[in-house]
Amino acid sequence: MVRVRRFTLGFTLGSSLKAGLGAIFGSLEKRLLGAVLLIVACTCALQVISQDRAYKLRVESEELREAATNTEHAEQLVKLVAQFRLATHLYLSPASASETSSSEAGRADGEMTDVAIRIGEQINALRASGMELYGLQQDIAVLADIDQHVATIAEVRANPTSGRAERSAIDERNAQMASLAAAIEAKASADRDGAYDQLSRSSDNWQMLVVGAGTVTIAFALLILIDLLRNILPALRRMHVALRRLAQGDLDFEVGDFRLRELKALSGSLETFRRNAQAVKNLAFTDPSTGLPNRRAFIERTAQKLAGGDGESFLVMLGDIDRFKHVNDDYGHAVGDRLVKLIGERMGALLGDQAIVARTGGDEFAICVPLAGRAAATLGTDLVTAMRDPFDLDDYTVAISVSLGLVETKGVEAGGAHAEPDVNALINQADLALYAAKNGGRNRATRFTADLEEERELSRALERDLALALDEGQLRMVYQPIHSMTGGEDEVEALVRWQHPLLGEISPARFIPAAERSGLMVQLGYWIVQRALDDLSRWPHLSMSINLSPLQLQQEGFVGFLMDCCRSHAITPQRVILEVTESLSIERNTRALMTLNLLRNAGFRIALDDFGTGYSSLCMMKTFKFDRLKLDRSLITDLGKDPTSQAVFDAAVTMALRIGAEVVAEGISDEGLVDPVRSAGCTHVQGYHYSRPIEAEAVDGYYEAGPTADRKSDRKVA
Repeated sequence: MVRVRRFTLGFTLGSSLKAGLGAIFGSLEKRLLGAVLLIVACTCALQVISQDRAYKLRVESEELREAATNTEHAEQLVKLVAQFRLATHLYLSPASASETSSSEAGRADGEMTDVAIRIGEQINALRASGMELYGLQQDIAVLADIDQHVATIAEVRANPTSGRAERSAIDERNAQMASLAAAIEAKASADRDGAYDQLSRSSDNWQMLVVGAGTVTIAFALLILIDLLRNILPALRRMHVALRRLAQGDLDFEVGDFRLRELKALSGSLETFRRNAQAVKNLAFTDPSTGLPNRRAFIERTAQKLAGGDGESFLVMLGDIDRFKHVNDDYGHAVGDRLVKLIGERMGALLGDQAIVARTGGDEFAICVPLAGRAAATLGTDLVTAMRDPFDLDDYTVAISVSLGLVETKGVEAGGAHAEPDVNALINQADLALYAAKNGGRNRATRFTADLEEERELSRALERDLALALDEGQLRMVYQPIHSMTGGEDEVEALVRWQHPLLGEISPARFIPAAERSGLMVQLGYWIVQRALDDLSRWPHLSMSINLSPLQLQQEGFVGFLMDCCRSHAITPQRVILEVTESLSIERNTRALMTLNLLRNAGFRIALDDFGTGYSSLCMMKTFKFDRLKLDRSLITDLGKDPTSQAVFDAAVTMALRIGAEVVAEGISDEGLVDPVRSAGCTHVQGYHYSRPIEAEAVDGYYEAGPTADRKSDRKVA
């Protein structure tokens, strides 16, 4: 009896379990949901593990890289301190004081100074990397004021009465520096070894966790795959046929009957799918941030408009917001997107319903509008003018300008044999015109001409030929004198010239941008510096200004290269003025600012060229103390004729003098400009009135000619 009851109870429980499993696995929804949940759970677990481990490995790898870099800097510091001690010993040795060893002492002095500078660079590099130097037992101050230490050594050597006590103090200071360098190296090595051990342990842990989680995931995936192959896929194949016909555009068919209730419900969703497909298509042709048509939509809609234009004239424009990057930097990308949306709306309102206004890039618009008897140039100018009115963004009021490239075309005549216009070709032509508008000063509309295509081809040819010019000696240096208004030192500005074998003399305004675009600017800059300093070494009575490209200040090792060039030519840095332009934007460029500070600390003078041509000069003057400002010729042209120009010029000179900078007036082309710049307080003048750029062999003769008035003849002009 008991056995019967147990059997009945077991049978009942088995039946209930079977029914429950049947209710779960007999339902496609529950089966798929369970499979998806299992896959998602396993994937999430694996992803969480991987992300956690990857993040830790990335952090630890970065720590190891930083530790390794610090170790390299520390090892270099130890070597440099040892070199400094040796140079100090040679410099202070009794033999170096004799007249026969003066050259050796001079070399020791130069080596000691050079090593001191490099020690400072290594300490700065260690600090910049975030290495904690103040937790050491040694006093970090023994390296912080090494320049004072060098000065003390020089004083001891220069003072014949210096005794053993002063030299012992120097030796003790050098020993402290060596001890500190060794402590820094030991700390850096310990940090590196610890980081490496931690990274190794983390890698092993990651491997074990990933293997375990992956094994579990694979097991679940195999179970789900078996279930799909045996139970789900046969039912889904018929649904797949229905969906494929729908995807092909066939909406008039019977989906059919399905035994699984979930698949029956899917048949009612096919219409929803059709509507969603239409929405997706619309989304593919719309810019999500502004709701404007995107590039794909513009090309398609413009092609349709031109194809049905019946010979009507159309204007295709490519517009770009001037300096839009600064809007994003100052206000954020959300404000930038909203501004772009408002600009598009204003363009559409001005051009009318027949215009196509599309956003084709971050700050770029493409426009197609029927001319309807209007002049293309007038329409472009009106659009540029309309964009100058400030835009109200609630918390901000932003004023911008736009540059436009214009290309005029005609629609296909009805019944004509004309081929459909290539919209991409029109966009490329408009892009060339836009590039010309930006090079012409921005905030303007420029029409496409055939000359622009020739200009582009010429620019590409210059980029190709410039490398050959460097190798074959087609480049040369010329020098334009700079005259002091106060009887100061004589100066020249180094200018590069290119004599192309086919095109003749190429202006630097043409080939310098080509060098920057082609990646040759750093190589060209090195050549200019080496050649200019080589010529300067023959003119011990002159100082020289050398123009630097922003790319050179970004180049690693540029400071060392410049110092080596000066050293190899026996030129003191004080004789070299390095000119940079406001396009550098050092207030946004930490590396360039650091490079300029290193150069200035090494003795070079830094000049801001073309002051007054753009908006960022004042920001740069606030960020960096320039030794000299070179006023652009645009501020000087109308002096003596226009009181407003004179007032602006006087204000610029006064501001420069107030911050302790010299002021160079460029573009002095006639005698009538001399008195205005002198009365304003300019310290130097430069221009064709005094001299055009002259060849290197004519420089000595120029300065030997006597007064400035006598120098305007008998010289070789470049």
